[in-house]
Amino acid sequence: MKKFASILFRVIFTAAVCISGFLLLESPITINVQNVRGMAQKVIKKSVNDTGDSRLKGTLKLAKDFGVEDKILEQLPKKYHNDMSYVSLYNLGVTYQENGEVSAKNLSFPENNEVQKAVSNLLLNKINNGLDENKDKVNQTISIFHYCLFATILVFILAALLMLFGKYWASIILLVASIGSFGALQFLANQLVQWLESNVVNGISLTTSPILWGGLALGIIAAIIWPLILKLTKKQQ
Repeated sequence: MKKFASILFRVIFTAAVCISGFLLLESPITINVQNVRGMAQKVIKKSVNDTGDSRLKGTLKLAKDFGVEDKILEQLPKKYHNDMSYVSLYNLGVTYQENGEVSAKNLSFPENNEVQKAVSNLLLNKINNGLDENKDKVNQTISIFHYCLFATILVFILAALLMLFGKYWASIILLVASIGSFGALQFLANQLVQWLESNVVNGISLTTSPILWGGLALGIIAAIIWPLILKLTKKQQ
């Protein structure tokens, strides 16, 4: 009976490691733009100034003169949200390396009417131009990210196996994996927002998913309790 309890606890904690790892890798940090219409207005003006396109300038002036600029912008959604997890970042990196650019679909840009398509094209041009200017660095960063992601998965697997075989130091491995993966995603998200704000427009914020916090909490709690459970079950044997 005591041996059965020991095996049961090992299985439970191994499952907890797997669940924690899954939540931390799949759960998102959300990129938020609360005023899409204001951002679009800034992007359009900036694009006009940067390109010096006389036709675009004339069109923008006509829209203002006839008082239809606001009505045009009303066709855009008020807010924009895009979830960003390890898995989605991995897929985005693969797509970029295959195509040499990102698309509206990759970034969940709405394209339900002509105004949305036009603004989406302006944003994508600015983003892809910025990526193209730093192509070598971007590809290197993506490759490093992919290696780090695979390493993180392996560390979670190692922690799970160590718990399954009843090793005390599985706690240390799990703490490193949980805190490290959570912190790394926060860092990546902030770096991405800083890049977007410097290359596209300001007004972007981040929201961490409660599920992501849950994955971190589960990993830390399991790591703290594991040595106590292991010590208790070994004493009873």
